[in-house]
Amino acid sequence: MSNPLHIDEFMYILQMEAEVIRWTLNLYNGDDSHCGVLTSGGTESIILACLSYRELGRKHMGIKKPNMVMSSTAHPAFDKAGFYLGIEIRKVPHINYMVDLEGLKNSVDSNTIALVASAPEYVYGNYDPVGEIAGLAKTRGIGCHVDCCLGSYVNPFITKLGYKLAYEYDFKVPGVTTISCDPHKYAYGPKGAGILMFKDKKMREAQFFTNTLWNGGIYATTCIAGSRPGSVIAGTWASMMKFGVKGLEEKARTVLEAQV
Repeated sequence: MSNPLHIDEFMYILQMEAEVIRWTLNLYNGDDSHCGVLTSGGTESIILACLSYRELGRKHMGIKKPNMVMSSTAHPAFDKAGFYLGIEIRKVPHINYMVDLEGLKNSVDSNTIALVASAPEYVYGNYDPVGEIAGLAKTRGIGCHVDCCLGSYVNPFITKLGYKLAYEYDFKVPGVTTISCDPHKYAYGPKGAGILMFKDKKMREAQFFTNTLWNGGIYATTCIAGSRPGSVIAGTWASMMKFGVKGLEEKARTVLEAQV
């Protein structure tokens, strides 16, 4: 079984991984400055995004007791990230199933490292007003993560197929700094594949781990796992090559038609 940890032995898997990430970045209106990593799914993507914000907060803002602010409808993976990484997760109670923007603003302080928006959120299927949340984050000089794991490869086709999109959600929105989505949902690849996208390489590097002093040699990883199944990457790539943009658009059409 190929293991992408050994980059010198399985270059073809790394090429597939790079193509899957870039293909997804294109769907989310990323440009050449945007980049990403392939994870095991939404939870790992969220944990790594939080790690990046924590490390950048420490390095550039001197924050030692970080917090992140979001609606109570945000995925519990953020609570898990807070538990693992020592980040206070501030969840603001929703108002009529929608994010309380005023409550969100009032929960931000000098230790806040990032805000979170969901597009859509899992519980009620509503889209948070990403533009307003990301705009607030930008004015405060902090990051904004958009959790698109549920919308993933349906989101990019909603308006194209003639449906109304509640709020924009991707890198076109000023202030959006990271986005998570899942190929193992609506890109129809094998289970165990998620993508975390970053606005730039510095953000991505903040969550890398390297150890150059180990007596066994250099140990470096791009995500939480050391060994990873190359078969999942190859399967995801194959699925995307099979369907292509047009195929995924048609798949999205059936999903959207079913919910009308």
